[in-house]
Amino acid sequence: MSELRQDPLTGVMTVLEPERAGRPRDFVRTAEEFTDPAECPFCPGHEDRTPPARLELKLPGGTSWTIRVFENRYPALTAGPDDEWPRELDAPWPYRGTTGFGVHEVIVESPDHDDSLAGYAPEHAALLVDAWALRIREWREDGRFACALVFRNFGRAAGASMSHPHSQLIALPRVPEALVHEIGNFSQEATERGRCLLCAVMSADDSGGRIVFDDGVTVVHSPWASPSPYFMRISPRRCSATLADARPEERASLGAALVAAARALRGAFGEVAFNLVVHDAPYSAQHAGLPFHWHVEVMPRMSDQAGFEWGSGVYTNVVDPDAAASALRAGLALG
Repeated sequence: MSELRQDPLTGVMTVLEPERAGRPRDFVRTAEEFTDPAECPFCPGHEDRTPPARLELKLPGGTSWTIRVFENRYPALTAGPDDEWPRELDAPWPYRGTTGFGVHEVIVESPDHDDSLAGYAPEHAALLVDAWALRIREWREDGRFACALVFRNFGRAAGASMSHPHSQLIALPRVPEALVHEIGNFSQEATERGRCLLCAVMSADDSGGRIVFDDGVTVVHSPWASPSPYFMRISPRRCSATLADARPEERASLGAALVAAARALRGAFGEVAFNLVVHDAPYSAQHAGLPFHWHVEVMPRMSDQAGFEWGSGVYTNVVDPDAAASALRAGLALG
C-alpha cells in the first residue's frame, strides 16, 4: 500500500508510491503519442482490461455507455469496503503520516478515442458533469473521507499518460493544505465583510472586462490575479459549496462552460496542454456549513514554474489577464 506523508514545515502532503517508480529513464518525458487505439483499455470492447465499472451513463438513445467510471488500475490511494480508517505510520518525530487510504477513480469521458472536451456536444458535456457530481456525492455519503478532488490532465505536458479523453477523482482521508488555506480565506471574508469571497471576486472580474464566457448561470473569467498565462476560473453564479448539490441547469451550464474554455484555448493556440481541477468544499465543511463557493480552475501549460515559484509560492505571469481574456474570447469565436 502507498503512504500519505505530511511535511511538518509546510503542511504539504505527499503520496509515496515507491513500487511504481520503475527505472530512472521512466521519468524522462517524450513527445510521441502515448496510446494506440487498438491497445487502449478505455475504448469500447476493451472493458475487460479495466476494473469493473462503478458507474455507467449513456446519452438518450445510446446503445452503450458514454461515460464509464472505474477504480484506477494503478491507484495512488486505495480503500476496500472493509477498510474503515487509515492507519498511522510509525514515523520519526516530528513527521506524521498514514497508510495510503483513499479512492482513485478514472472517469472515461467518451467512447471515442479521438474525442476532445472542446468537441463535446452540450448534452455530452452535461452528462460528464453529472458523473462528476455523482462521484463526489458517492464518497461524501460513504463517510470515511475528508474531501474529493476531480481533475483532468490534457496532453503530455500536463501529466496525461493516456490520450483517450478521461478525468479522475481522488478521495482523501485528510483535507490538503491548499484547500485548508482556501477555506480559511472564505471564512475570513465572511467574518469580516459578511459576504462570499468568490462572489466578490467574480464581481470585480465582471466589471474589469475579464469575462471569457457567461451564460447567466456559469461564468468563465480570466482573473485579475491569474497565476499563469491564460489561466481561467469557471464559477457558478449561485453561491453553493459543492458541485454534488448543483441544480440540473447548473450542471448543464458547467458543461457548456468547460467546452467553451477548451474551445477558447484551441481557437487561440491549438491543442495546448492544460490541467483542470474542481475546487469543492471538504465534506466536513459542507456538514458544518462553512462558507465556500465551488469552482473550477483551468491552467494551460504554457510556461514553466521554476526556483522562485517553488521557493516562495509566488507565481510569475507574463500575460496581463485583461489581454488574456481578449485573446481567449477571440479564440472561443474560432474554436
